[in-house]
Amino acid sequence: MYADKKLWRSHCWLAYQTAQFRRLTFALPACLIILGGMADLAQAQDEQPQRVVSACRSGAPPSAAGKFPNAPPKSRKARDLIASATRLLRSAAFERVIEQMNQAIELEPDNPRFHINRGYAYLRHGEHDKAIEDYDRAIALDPSSSLAFQARAEGYMRIAEPDRAIEDFSEAIKLFPGNAHAYLLRGTIRLNKREYDRAIEDLDRSIKLDPECTTGYLTRALAFRQKGNRGRAEADYDQAIKLDSDPGNAAAFVRRATAYEGKQDHVRAMEDLGRALKLEPRNAYALNNRCFVRTILGAFDAALTDCDEALRIRPNDASLLDSRGIAYLKMGALDKSIDDFDAALRIDAKKAVSLYGRGIAKRQKGDVAGSEADISAALTIKPNIADELALYGIK
Repeated sequence: MYADKKLWRSHCWLAYQTAQFRRLTFALPACLIILGGMADLAQAQDEQPQRVVSACRSGAPPSAAGKFPNAPPKSRKARDLIASATRLLRSAAFERVIEQMNQAIELEPDNPRFHINRGYAYLRHGEHDKAIEDYDRAIALDPSSSLAFQARAEGYMRIAEPDRAIEDFSEAIKLFPGNAHAYLLRGTIRLNKREYDRAIEDLDRSIKLDPECTTGYLTRALAFRQKGNRGRAEADYDQAIKLDSDPGNAAAFVRRATAYEGKQDHVRAMEDLGRALKLEPRNAYALNNRCFVRTILGAFDAALTDCDEALRIRPNDASLLDSRGIAYLKMGALDKSIDDFDAALRIDAKKAVSLYGRGIAKRQKGDVAGSEADISAALTIKPNIADELALYGIK
């Protein structure tokens, strides 16, 4: 019934590929559908109230995804444009996807799913404000769509508007209570806001709905760890390892490495990252994660080799730049550290890790005013950033 199940799975897969284990914020992208079983999908929420939106796994059928606007293309030309956009999306050609969606929207300006789909392309292309505008329009056209609210919430996460994101995730949950994904992301935001008890409540609910999602346990473990409950954190890390007991791909090895790192088992973390890179030698995120573990271990030359290689693969990735910035910070190369944090912040001005790291570097250089300004800005964006980085000796 679904014209492109692979596209659905590719969106979920991206969640694994881009989740960076050292931060564990897991801002997972919406697993939306450009083409699909039109009427069945739109009616899934009413007809199958016990279905669950998986928190992170790609195996859940698209029909489990709550209410998606029941708005199939009315014309053959619009349908052809959507089919073309679907193919382009697979190759991450987001500008061309947007061009195709612009033409489709010109033909059918009141089709809510067209606006959701273009919003997703804008979000992936880094045009967050335009994405949110499209989600606003989709919600205005169909305020009963749980996925539209969830998509807009993820847009708000990208621009560091946590309270508005929480409101939209809450609405998505209200419209479709089986939304484990929304519980996971709302819990993640509350973790970042240092609302640890409320975060754990949301993560409990996400795990109850989708007990096979490793990310739920990893995120809850971090909440317990930052709260000071090491025993509960260890139990969640152990469960995450159990779920990934036989990794079959690079992303699974990276996830399991996250759990081992949480348990401070650096040897096994390094082994799994090595296995991930054997499967995918150009996996920038696995290289980035190994850079970070090597930084923690004090193996700075090897860490920088990994970070440099990751940046050759993805030269304009703010998360990779701030990882190298932290490596330079830990080894005392303060000017190089600040240069990398500056570069990361030119790409993403609200990158809390970069602001906080630059603040620490400035303090070590004697720039007290500059340090206080950066640290204050970082804590405003992400109140738990000091707790999180303190786990790795960055304070």
